Amino acid sequence: MLYLQTGIVTNRLRTRHTVNDWQELLAIVGSKVPEIDSAVKAKSYKRDKATFVIAGTMTKTIRQNANLINRSILFFDIDSTNGDDYPTAVAKIQTALKAMAYLIYPTISNGYKGTRLRVAVPIDQPFNAQQRAQLGTYLADLLPEDWETDLTSYRSNWSQLAGLPILNAYSLAHDYQSISHTAPFLSLHQVLSQTKILSIKAHTSSPDRQTVPLDRQPWQDMANRTLTSLINPPSINRHLYFSSLVGSLLFMKLDQPVIETLLSWSNAHSDNPLADDELQRAIVSVSKSADRKQRAHG
Repeated sequence: MLYLQTGIVTNRLRTRHTVNDWQELLAIVGSKVPEIDSAVKAKSYKRDKATFVIAGTMTKTIRQNANLINRSILFFDIDSTNGDDYPTAVAKIQTALKAMAYLIYPTISNGYKGTRLRVAVPIDQPFNAQQRAQLGTYLADLLPEDWETDLTSYRSNWSQLAGLPILNAYSLAHDYQSISHTAPFLSLHQVLSQTKILSIKAHTSSPDRQTVPLDRQPWQDMANRTLTSLINPPSINRHLYFSSLVGSLLFMKLDQPVIETLLSWSNAHSDNPLADDELQRAIVSVSKSADRKQRAHG
């Protein structure tokens, strides 16, 4: 079933009964709104007029995590393509996701906040919040490492809405359109099995290492990746690296002083450290963004 909402500020949804959520989503014609010609106008339209969607099953038509039983389609945003324009970004996504069905479209802010895209991927069976995290990790690993997505970060609330296609003035001027791909749905079983195999390999590579239980939670894997990343900071794309790291640490619900201490230590051990004020700005910027999104999405 599709659940639709007009404007981002409310949390009440209206139902759209479907035989096939994916085909129903593809049938929805995107809106052409040429009057959206700035980030300010995009924000205003998003607040009051844009249509948002959740695909899955809910117990109540009130958008809260507790009311969302499962999802049928995984949506995710690409908020930074590290300089790639829309056609280049689309081409990279098409290559990465060529084995599965997908829908790619520009977001309402595309062009006014850099290249902004949204991707929808149908899954072959309903999935829950924990499985969504594993699907997100799988898909994130297929995409360019220097892109910023909300697949595994704090921004991806379980009941987060996805905006339906809206072509603003910039997207219309450049003829940036939605692009869909017909292929088998991504297999939930395959992703979960692959994730489990990779976890086994990672923890049995050394004969002296103890076996880790297979029922580990996604947040444990995130914690391992994050802490490992802290020890080996990169010398390039440092702003993106530290911003992503802040997001992961916020998701783990670490206190601000702890985050600042960890990032300062990691930065000090980088071959090409950021200036202290730059690092602090990155921490503050991501923290404020996280706080705003938390208030907006509940």
